[in-house]
Amino acid sequence: MHKINQIFKQHHSLNHLLAEADQRAWWQQCWSSVSPELSRLSQVLAIEDGILVIAASSGAVASRIKLLEKPLLEKLREMLQNSRKIKGLNLNAIKVKVQVKSQPAPRKKRIQSPSKQALTHLQTCAEQVNNPALQQALRQFIKHQRQS
Repeated sequence: MHKINQIFKQHHSLNHLLAEADQRAWWQQCWSSVSPELSRLSQVLAIEDGILVIAASSGAVASRIKLLEKPLLEKLREMLQNSRKIKGLNLNAIKVKVQVKSQPAPRKKRIQSPSKQALTHLQTCAEQVNNPALQQALRQFIKHQRQS
């Protein structure tokens, strides 16, 4: 991380990115200290015109943040008054955006083929069944399983 910081400091055109990343990390720390349980399910995106923009991992988390907006704002304002890093910022609201993380599709489990003993037992059952449709279905199943 130290080498990356040096690269950013050497290239003045990238210097503002370093400052923005530093500020976002600071806001994330504030958010974590104000609401530790919600900060695990959300993160600070930006500060825009006195509005703290938060990305929530689900609609339920977003609703919870909106319900707790006033007390959270009060805690954040109190933290800002005691801060040396950012002074004079008037925090008016919290805007929440839902950003659900995509999850890979669950792998389909392959169904194991029945054993030879199970197929022999099924064949015995198929011969004893009185229902001709069920008997035919069992015979087709057994035939298919023995071919594959």
